[in-house]
Amino acid sequence: MKKYLFYLILAFVWVSCEKEDTLEPKIDYFNLYTIAPDPNDSVQQLRYEIYTEYGIPVYFSDTVGKYPLTVNVYGDTVYEYELMDLNWEFTNSSEDSRSIEYIFLKDDTEKYNALLFAQKFLENSSPALRPLSMLLVDTLNIMEDASEGYVFNHELHNFRTMVWGGVTLLSEEDQTALIEEACKSLISEKIQNYTYELTQFQVVSQDYYNKSYPTSLPEYTSDCITEYVDENNPMAYYNTWFGSEYLNITYGMYDGIRHTHEEAVAILNERRDAYCAIVGAWGFVYGYGRMASYTAPSAEDDLNCYLERLLSDNPTAWFERYYSNYPLVMKKYEILYNLIVNELGVKLDNNDEEQEEEI
Repeated sequence: MKKYLFYLILAFVWVSCEKEDTLEPKIDYFNLYTIAPDPNDSVQQLRYEIYTEYGIPVYFSDTVGKYPLTVNVYGDTVYEYELMDLNWEFTNSSEDSRSIEYIFLKDDTEKYNALLFAQKFLENSSPALRPLSMLLVDTLNIMEDASEGYVFNHELHNFRTMVWGGVTLLSEEDQTALIEEACKSLISEKIQNYTYELTQFQVVSQDYYNKSYPTSLPEYTSDCITEYVDENNPMAYYNTWFGSEYLNITYGMYDGIRHTHEEAVAILNERRDAYCAIVGAWGFVYGYGRMASYTAPSAEDDLNCYLERLLSDNPTAWFERYYSNYPLVMKKYEILYNLIVNELGVKLDNNDEEQEEEI
């Protein structure tokens, strides 16, 4: 009896395995994200050209597509829809704290112009910064806090998609500025994935974070080194640190002596050098907050300050001018510079002809 039962169980397992081997998928997961050409439709054709060149599908609706799931009792096909989840994050969903509403584009001319903007963004961003897909809408409103209500935004992105709203209303100059700001934000987020390089960066100044400087900084803010001014034309920048201090020195309100232009610039550069000597010795470029003149930045602020400079115009020239003699600063600069340029493929320095404005 036991022997008979053993063979019965064995036969049942064999039949089950045979059935499992012959299981066939019920859903055909074809590529919903493929954009097809249509020479008779200028909007669709431009979508296709963008997809062909960059591999990025661009949509005007949050419904990507559908695929047949099953057939109901009435013989009708039941579809599963692929939707964009704008609240989706890599580790969780932000839907509990954030609400998003948007209005779709309807006019073909606006759709075409929005596609031109999307194409411009892709042309001016490295592959590492490009999303898996893009959604172009007329209006994009986001509510982070119910007490503040909805706020209009031009851009929103998560791990899988990027949404642009109201871009067709912007001038060419404003579109360029928006793209630049979006790229800066993406760079700041992407580098968080490079934990080894960020650890190398932080180790350089790890003994100095949040500590009091040996002496307070000679200037109360970092404006003395972060402002972009033409030192040969200081009167054009009277509302900046450099301009206001220049007037004080040349009119004798600094030390009671009316100094010449050359003397005033020399004095200001001495004060700049004194500022850099204190923060640069510990590997910092500047800090944030009301205690920045007395206390070194936190690890987070330190990284943000470096990124702020690296993502500004001609960062190499800036670092060489103010911190070339401070090895800790230059070591941290090289770590982040190489990470952004070599790993993310972002061009940082402007190698065109020198601009009229001087740092």
